[in-house]
Amino acid sequence: MSKSQQLHLEAMAKAEAAFLAKEKGDTANYLKLTEAALIKEKEAAWLLFLKIEAEPTRSVLFRSAAWLAFNCGKMREAEQLISAALVGNPPMEIIEELRSLYRTISVK
Repeated sequence: MSKSQQLHLEAMAKAEAAFLAKEKGDTANYLKLTEAALIKEKEAAWLLFLKIEAEPTRSVLFRSAAWLAFNCGKMREAEQLISAALVGNPPMEIIEELRSLYRTISVK
């Protein structure tokens, strides 16, 4: 398993724990776990930043990190992660999801 894959799995475990905390109404723990997931997912994504041949995995990781940043209220960071995703050659479906997230951020 690559370092990027391992980090992604760790990020998703934290994101799942965050979701459960949110369902229980534990906002503080939700934010803490979401930020921890964001750190891991960003690290996984940046490991693939220059590896355009790693698409669509590369852009999917950046999209996931952007959503986590958005969920933490870090709008500027989410924008930067969206931009990093678009530097590559993501599939049209991912491009559309990134554009949708950007529009959502723009209204906040």
